[in-house]
Amino acid sequence: MAFLGKVCSQLCTSTSRSHARAIWGSKQAYTLGHALINLRLITASPCAASPSQPERHPASTLSEAENRASSSTGTSTSRLVAGNNNAVITLPTMLTIGRVVAIPVLIAAWYWNSPYSAVVSTAVFALASLTDWLDGYLARKMNAFSPFGAFLDPVADKLMVAAVLVLLCTKPIAVGPLAGNDWLIPVCTLAIIGREITMSALREWAASAGPEAREAVAVNAWGKWKTASQMASLTLLLLCKDGGVGAGLEAASTTGVGLLLVASWLTVQSLVIYMRGLWRFMATAKM
Repeated sequence: MAFLGKVCSQLCTSTSRSHARAIWGSKQAYTLGHALINLRLITASPCAASPSQPERHPASTLSEAENRASSSTGTSTSRLVAGNNNAVITLPTMLTIGRVVAIPVLIAAWYWNSPYSAVVSTAVFALASLTDWLDGYLARKMNAFSPFGAFLDPVADKLMVAAVLVLLCTKPIAVGPLAGNDWLIPVCTLAIIGREITMSALREWAASAGPEAREAVAVNAWGKWKTASQMASLTLLLLCKDGGVGAGLEAASTTGVGLLLVASWLTVQSLVIYMRGLWRFMATAKM
């Protein structure tokens, strides 16, 4: 009996331990499963997603990625067509740089010992004058403005005009009623170049005097007419630089001299208008 009691006691103890292990194992499994369920719920919950990045399905994500790629391609294409405002060198700016590069070509053509010297000089200047209009048109059409282009455009114009005026001063008028005159073109040259130097100083001063002063020296119709008459007169005078015989050359020389006088008068007149507009700011400015 004592032996049977001992055996029964050991069986009960073994059964209790196995049952306890089973219960502990089941508790561990339950805890692990519950944690996994909670983790899945947390991951799938809309509250866990970032407000700025809501939950997306794979199909919608792929579609949106394709849309972004298409939009990016379209934007880059439109920038190539319409121009990029952040670009330093745009197509209009390249045309402006071409005008600067054309100046030594024009000088070389002027001193070229050839009967075609006048024609080549005139062609170079006429093409450069055309790009002056074309770069502004393309900049507006393509929305391709740049700070560098805005700075270089008036500089290129003034350099080209000054170069031609100085070249024309090196010899007297070759044909027409004023043939042999050697002082008229230098006087007009002094008036035009002197005005440009004065206007550069005025605009620099107006930039520091405030927006109203800057508005007073903005380009107006006088300046545009002055530029147009300058370009036309210099083109005609370049064509007649070597003289020749013929009614066409005489008419071109006479018209060129007349337009140069008109340009000189418009130059001085526009300077007077700008000075009147700035005078009230200069009179009240404090040093």
